[in-house]
Amino acid sequence: FDESVEVVPIPKRDEYSSRVKQRLWANANEIHQNAARNTIEFLSEGWNWRNVMEDEGMHLCVATGERIHPIHYENLGIKPGDFVP
Repeated sequence: FDESVEVVPIPKRDEYSSRVKQRLWANANEIHQNAARNTIEFLSEGWNWRNVMEDEGMHLCVATGERIHPIHYENLGIKPGDFVP
């Protein structure tokens, strides 16, 4: 444990610019969409945290680099190896 520390002031939430606020915090719509997506994914894992899909099991979107849970492909009827435009 390092005994020496540097104290750095952290701005209050209303001191950030609009641009920074948008990057740091989700709006109500984003929170709702994330909760809905997470519910679908967790349901597919049997509501059991021990079955949660790890990054290695996710599909990788070549366009965005985003990892996508396999349940979303399954729900769309897309099988592994299918071409997805």
